[in-house]
Amino acid sequence: MTVTYVIPDQVGQSAHELLDAVRAGRTDTVGKLLDTLTPAERRDCVPVLKAWRKSLRASGDDLPVGLGRSLLLAGAFCCTGAADAAQWLADRELRWAAGPDRSFVVEALRDRDPKWLGQVVRRLAARQAVAESEYELIAALVRAAGCEPPTTDGFVLGWESSIRVGGEDTGDRLRADPFVTVMVPRLFEVPGTGTDFQYSLPDDPGWPRALAGLAEEGVLDRGMLIDGCLSKLLGPERMGVVRGFLELLAALDLTEDERAARTATWVGMVPDTHALAAARAQETLAGLDEAGRLETGHLIEASRAALFRPEKKIVRFQLTLLDRVMKRDPARTDELLPVAADGFGHQEHSLQERALALVVRHHRRASGAVRAELAERARLLSPGLRRRAAETFGAAVAGQEEGVRVPEADALPPVPSAERLAPVPASPAVLAAEVGAVLRGDDTPARREEALNGLVTWFHTDPAALRTALESVVAQQDDPPLWGGARVVSDLEFVLLSVMGTASEQDAEHVRHRALEHQCPHSAPRSVGLARAAEIGTRMARGDALPFLLATPTWATGTIDPTELVRRLAAYEGAGVVPGEADFLQAVLRLDREVSPEAVTASARLTSPAGRRLADRLASGPLPDPAVFRETERLRLRTPRPGVLVRVEAAEGHGDLPEPFRSLLAAHDPVGRPCACGGGVESSPHILAVLPQHREILAARMLTGIAVAAEFDNRGVGTTALPALAESGGPAGPATHLVLAYGLGARGDDERVSAVDALLTLAAAGALDAERLGRDLAELTRLRRLKPQRFVAALRTAVASGAVPTAWGVLSAALPPLLAGDPPQGLLAVLTLAAECAEHSPAGGAIPGVDGLAGRPGSSQLVKQARRIQAATGDAARAGTV
Repeated sequence: MTVTYVIPDQVGQSAHELLDAVRAGRTDTVGKLLDTLTPAERRDCVPVLKAWRKSLRASGDDLPVGLGRSLLLAGAFCCTGAADAAQWLADRELRWAAGPDRSFVVEALRDRDPKWLGQVVRRLAARQAVAESEYELIAALVRAAGCEPPTTDGFVLGWESSIRVGGEDTGDRLRADPFVTVMVPRLFEVPGTGTDFQYSLPDDPGWPRALAGLAEEGVLDRGMLIDGCLSKLLGPERMGVVRGFLELLAALDLTEDERAARTATWVGMVPDTHALAAARAQETLAGLDEAGRLETGHLIEASRAALFRPEKKIVRFQLTLLDRVMKRDPARTDELLPVAADGFGHQEHSLQERALALVVRHHRRASGAVRAELAERARLLSPGLRRRAAETFGAAVAGQEEGVRVPEADALPPVPSAERLAPVPASPAVLAAEVGAVLRGDDTPARREEALNGLVTWFHTDPAALRTALESVVAQQDDPPLWGGARVVSDLEFVLLSVMGTASEQDAEHVRHRALEHQCPHSAPRSVGLARAAEIGTRMARGDALPFLLATPTWATGTIDPTELVRRLAAYEGAGVVPGEADFLQAVLRLDREVSPEAVTASARLTSPAGRRLADRLASGPLPDPAVFRETERLRLRTPRPGVLVRVEAAEGHGDLPEPFRSLLAAHDPVGRPCACGGGVESSPHILAVLPQHREILAARMLTGIAVAAEFDNRGVGTTALPALAESGGPAGPATHLVLAYGLGARGDDERVSAVDALLTLAAAGALDAERLGRDLAELTRLRRLKPQRFVAALRTAVASGAVPTAWGVLSAALPPLLAGDPPQGLLAVLTLAAECAEHSPAGGAIPGVDGLAGRPGSSQLVKQARRIQAATGDAARAGTV
């Protein structure tokens, strides 16, 4: 849309000249004319300038730089209130159009009242994104106003970014900066600062040396820098930031007195700070102990915290420190040896072993009470190490073995019960609140379906009241993006537009096109919702609105109770309503597999064409599950690391259905005949709710995108859908297990948690094939699609939840293919967890490949863990548990 910049006739001559210069983009002329306008004339220009700005936003056109600069300058100058001027200068579109230079704005505003300028400064600095990106403008206004610089987070970040490492010595720039004494203390308080502290160049030592130099010169307080740096290291910062502030600590070169005065802080850094910060704290505390300036209480506190951490290096360092202290001062053995025994409970077997060796080395110097405590604490050790501890502590440890109970089955959480959808809200106002929440992102399949059904029902009941209630919801919505002049909207957004009467024919055609044209197995699941929305909107537009939707699920998984669907169709027949085809087909595809005889009998009494179709479906049973086959991608240039995908045959009768249902149930062959779209279906619970009783069909289509994400080690694999997949119905076959395998090996911790939830749900429901999953994990590892350390971390979470036998079943199936051939990177993590599970699982019997590894000479960790598995499975077999 082309914008016409109209100057109203009632505008005075001076204002007309200014507005004409603005629309012509003559910034220099605008600057000269502004000083000639009276306050009243400037106020007359503001409504026109605002109208132009609003039109430009709506047009989506790129703004010429000259026009952008002129509009930014004129609006800021003509706004007499500081709040309005700041709002104008903060406008993102105008700032973008005006380019990076702001000197023309500063020059024009320089002679304004300093108090007014200070108010503009404060309001701009209060907006973090604006304060950071517009630091130079705000700083120039501060100098013009002669006011104190703001210290908001955004302004501090902008100040830090303005002093880049390189080009000129950072110390020289900081010395010349008028804000340095105000800004530096805030660097230790604002999140995200210090990103450049880790960098230095041959001609610029960087921030740490510069700040330390300013402290030596007395410009900055040294104590403030030390305390601020330690405070920053205590927080949850990224590795680069931690490295930067550690560099600052090194540059400050703390004296022994300075380190000793902050002992409590060093101790506080050990438990849960970044590993690099914790390691520095350990080194500092060790130095203080060597100098005789560390109290035993502080050493104990730091040691207990360090031995609880997962990082091997930190635990080893602390055990070594305890060993050294007890050798140097045997009188402290009774106090420190029980602390070292905290390592008995570490999840890493090699660290348990090291802690036991330390305790054995020093136990003779301990009192009888401490030795008894150590024997009791030995129950935390793995079974193999407990036997070794018994050689030192005798029957007190050996007796514990009799009390060790191996779980016969998993202690799994119960299978989540199906949650029924809420009824239609009792009023349009309540429905409007629900619709608004979904559109703002509080979106689940159940809530979206409740919102859709509520809109349809209330539109049929009282459309005027519904529109009134929805006005505030519509007003809060951002304008949707455009494509070819039509709005790109979701199914719910289109139904909302249809309810309000603002959906154009172009919008409707675009939704129908997206739902029906160019369908493929990947786009079809999302298009089903659009097809229903297009159908609903069309009927609303022609005055044939539905009384309610047939396909609204009974339960949150997306499944519909067959008896309930029969009742809905009977109500349609009683009211003479013809169902929408898309809504009817979606309802049928959501039917529960369990159909009661009463539902079959009741459906036989239906008389409409749709009723007869439903009766035939219920009488013939659920839609047959299509055949599925595992396929490995061929090695080629674009797939240097092949993945494992699943081919699905077409469902019965799919060719008789309209789009997108035809493509939804069509054959899917991602290896032999890859989809033209080149991608995978979006992995989300919304997709699974389309076919809630046929998870293999959709899991196979999710695999394409998930496999690509795994190949490139991306985050956002889509595992948030896995719990919904586990709660879906139908067989859990190769596609479901492969999706789960990819999820267990996902990059992000939160993504793996979703996969573990799905694993536990499938196991609790008896739908998990642990052996299949183990083979899948091994194959994907061999294909270099998964990193073992990641799926081991996920399985360790499952073990902590009580699924020890399940985890053992998965790992015992994964080990033989992993041990065949060259050992993959990360094999030690697999063996270690497998040994832990074997020692606490009733399963016994030899695992192919383990005996060969256990029989190798030497004492490497791989061999040690294989021997643990061999001993544990042999013990179980001898005990007659297999």
